[in-house]
Amino acid sequence: MTTDELLKDTLTAVADQARTPTGVAHAAWRQRTRMRIRRAATTAAAVAAAVTVGAITAPSLVAREDPPVATSVIAGGIAADLSHAPPVTRVAAGRVTLTAYADCASSCDWYLFTHAGASGYTAAPWGWIDVAPGGRTAAVLEKNLPARRIGLVDTTAASVRRWIDLGRAVAGSVAWSPDGKRLLVTTYDADPGLLDDPGEAGPSRTGFAIVDVASSATTFHSLPDDSGMRSDLSWSRDGSLIWEDIGARQQPRVYYDLTGQPRPGPDQESSSDQPAGLSPDGRRLAMGGRSGSAPFVAEIASGQTTLLEPGGGQAIVRLLAWADDTHLIAWMADTGGDKSRYRLVLVDVTGKPEFTPLTGWTDRLTRPSWLPSFTES
Repeated sequence: MTTDELLKDTLTAVADQARTPTGVAHAAWRQRTRMRIRRAATTAAAVAAAVTVGAITAPSLVAREDPPVATSVIAGGIAADLSHAPPVTRVAAGRVTLTAYADCASSCDWYLFTHAGASGYTAAPWGWIDVAPGGRTAAVLEKNLPARRIGLVDTTAASVRRWIDLGRAVAGSVAWSPDGKRLLVTTYDADPGLLDDPGEAGPSRTGFAIVDVASSATTFHSLPDDSGMRSDLSWSRDGSLIWEDIGARQQPRVYYDLTGQPRPGPDQESSSDQPAGLSPDGRRLAMGGRSGSAPFVAEIASGQTTLLEPGGGQAIVRLLAWADDTHLIAWMADTGGDKSRYRLVLVDVTGKPEFTPLTGWTDRLTRPSWLPSFTES
């Protein structure tokens, strides 16, 4: 049996075993927005202003009414804001920093991590934000989507350096390439919003554009999707392909070349139905979500799996980013009652999983009310 066949058999078996509570999986998977993972440098000023420690012992940091959470240690330290949801001070773990987020408790408003002054998340007048490799430049879209131009913002001063004019109002999202030289714009015929509203007619994706940042040269390509929901495109890990999540069981991710022609996806990575995907060292795959199954991690070589089940009325509902080769940043839900509270946690997937809080709990909601955007260091 090949490695790919072993992995597929393992994923099928585990997905049928692990279940999340009724309603929680639906809430997590209705949200098709995919916040990108990008490379960013951490400055000394940001570190000094953050709540950064090498290890977090949860009983000393978590409110008394919450159940104990295991201690976790990760190279590079942890920055947590356990008093707020969404956070006010820097949140980071290992190689990943929360560089921006959209707070959709009432209307969807964006916040950008800035390095000036006290450092923290500052309200931003944009409709979309993605931070570039290096962490010093953010690509932004104006508040009313789809937008006709892309702004390049200095994250130190939160000021626009220059605009790239697309020539037409089409941009619903924008994402930096892994090398920081290009932008991927997903184009729509109407405002795609940030949260899906079941039963309401929504926008259609029309395609995408590739923008060369240095020259501002832009090439548009048709790649329609009429699902009525936001359906953004993402870069592959090496920037040679783009992909979308179509929700299929065996191959959730469909890949295209940079002209929009279908192409085979990278080995194993195409099987992941979680935003985190493949670990940095390529040894583990973040999985889950099939028919309401709980997330888990599969070892590529052996097929061994680790179920991510905190217990105590709590559930992991979405694996967002790899903080390093053995730690994931995830959404955790406290599932008491007909609504849930949500917080970001760090999950250690070696041995028995350990769960370390990174943010405070939201109010009880049907789904997370704020959307994180991460950047790799």
